Amino acid sequence: MNLMNLNPVVAATLIQRRQVAKQVSKSPRFVEQIEKLAKQLKLPVDKVAAEALKGLEEIVTVQSPAFAAMFDYGLGPLHTRAWTVDADLDALANLKILNETKALVYLPTHRSYADAFILSRLLRDNGLARNHILGGNNLGFWPLGTIIRRSGGILIRRSFQDDEIYKLVVREYLAWLASQRKNLEWYMEGGRSRTGKLRPPKYGLLSYLVSAIESGGADDMLLVPVSTTYDQMHEIGVMAAEEAGAAKAKENLLWLAGYARTQQKLIGNAYVRFGEPLSLREALARADAEGGGKWTVAKIAFEVFQRINRATPVTANALVTLALLGVRDRALTLDEVHELVLPLLDYAEVRGLPSTHLEDLQSLEGVEITLGSLVDGGVISRYDGGTEVVYAIEPGQHSVAAFYRNSAVHWFINRAVFEVALLDTSKEDDLVGPLERAWQSAFELRDLLKFDFFFSDKAAYREEQKAESRLFDAKFRQRAVTVEGRKALLLGAPFLIAHRVLTPFIEAYFIVADRLAAQAPDAKIDKKKLTEECVKVGRQYVLQKRLSSPECVSREVFGNALSLAANRDLLKPGSPDLAARRQAFADELASVVERLAAIEKLDQARHAAAHAVASETAS
Repeated sequence: MNLMNLNPVVAATLIQRRQVAKQVSKSPRFVEQIEKLAKQLKLPVDKVAAEALKGLEEIVTVQSPAFAAMFDYGLGPLHTRAWTVDADLDALANLKILNETKALVYLPTHRSYADAFILSRLLRDNGLARNHILGGNNLGFWPLGTIIRRSGGILIRRSFQDDEIYKLVVREYLAWLASQRKNLEWYMEGGRSRTGKLRPPKYGLLSYLVSAIESGGADDMLLVPVSTTYDQMHEIGVMAAEEAGAAKAKENLLWLAGYARTQQKLIGNAYVRFGEPLSLREALARADAEGGGKWTVAKIAFEVFQRINRATPVTANALVTLALLGVRDRALTLDEVHELVLPLLDYAEVRGLPSTHLEDLQSLEGVEITLGSLVDGGVISRYDGGTEVVYAIEPGQHSVAAFYRNSAVHWFINRAVFEVALLDTSKEDDLVGPLERAWQSAFELRDLLKFDFFFSDKAAYREEQKAESRLFDAKFRQRAVTVEGRKALLLGAPFLIAHRVLTPFIEAYFIVADRLAAQAPDAKIDKKKLTEECVKVGRQYVLQKRLSSPECVSREVFGNALSLAANRDLLKPGSPDLAARRQAFADELASVVERLAAIEKLDQARHAAAHAVASETAS
């Protein structure tokens, strides 16, 4: 682009944005909503209308070809050159057909600043319409904000819960875009995941679309679940440090330049997969038939996130880090890593899990290549000064490794829960029937982790646990009749995974429960201060080896644990039995930590027995 033409282009798009704002503000629906809100707030209509127009001028966007080119060919490569994109092209072709009759609302996972640029490029290269992307106004600095707002991006305030006028502006602008059949995109997680798995959804923007349909402001939209998974990410180290307590860097021009520099090195693939689209109108009709109510939006968001998880592939890096993170910092040989990975490959194949190049891990060479890429990324250390080459998680990089593991951890949660339930039925002094004990354990764990994972409803969850029992052993029902049989099942399993999958989350929950129990029952809980206390005490417990997973010190998981505590009414002061209930919560988590440690010991015994048999056979 000729730089001499830049100012006229900026001026023209600025005028266009103001024109759009005035067009929206004069629409009959917007005028009606302003009058209702003015009456509700007991303010003059013209004052509310003026404030609303100011808000509209702040957020409205246009799609200028010149600025779209800057977004695509200027900013895009700065963010995405670190990856080769591997996308589901058949799904994109289907979306193009669907978009001929209905607007699409893309709801992607949020792992990297590159997410939006990767999806935008895919849509452009495959002939789909450009999205209006919603993001936070923390990206509104020059020149990024200037380009985003003029290429279809909508930058809104990070928080506006108490501003009813701004809330109306965002809601009605989205309704207006929906009425124009414009495609939308935003991250329901709110911000980038710091753990590598889906964060709990935020419902605000989705509720605005629901309101638009229910009030007749829009016909229908298709919600499109999108999963973007990365082999590795340059920015993970910074994110992990922030998660463990470091201050978050402010986004500005200097930050953008530094980010662009880190993206110079190719670091692997970015895998983009699409879940089954969901008609918002049909979802609302189904919710109405089932009772609807205030949980309608939450149920729809939950369904979208389940569809994202079902589309998310298992990567080679996820399985290798899963193997290395479960050995308490012990270094492993190439053969040992391969031995741990092979049964996971079998499990993924039997279940038909979506995957990316996992067949490479069948060979020692494939595992070595994957380990090598993680060594190059600084996640894993390689020591070759002895008689054998050994690999271990690099000190201080556990949260980074956990990020890659957690991209696929949802596929192994049910198996992990099943192992704990089976362990709980293997006690000699159990006075409850084994089946009842197993279901009690499974549903207790489901309840504990419901703010971190998107479990199926209880009926479906029961069937999933039954399916896990059949995968665990084809003759499970016959062999699980006795205590000895159930113990033998655990020792003879092809792999045990509960300690690798659940321990970091349960230990994080234990830290929160432990610190919550230490609070005075009549004191008001300051979540921010309590989280900081959890970070500090959690580090202490890890250093003392009271807890085994360094990645358990996680602000994000602490937040989910606090949501569970709130759900159990453990945060509000004043209840006479509050101290006892908080202690019971801490005791419950301590018990699960102990049971996971017991499974780890069983896993070690299982490996020792297998190696003893192999040695005898060899001799």
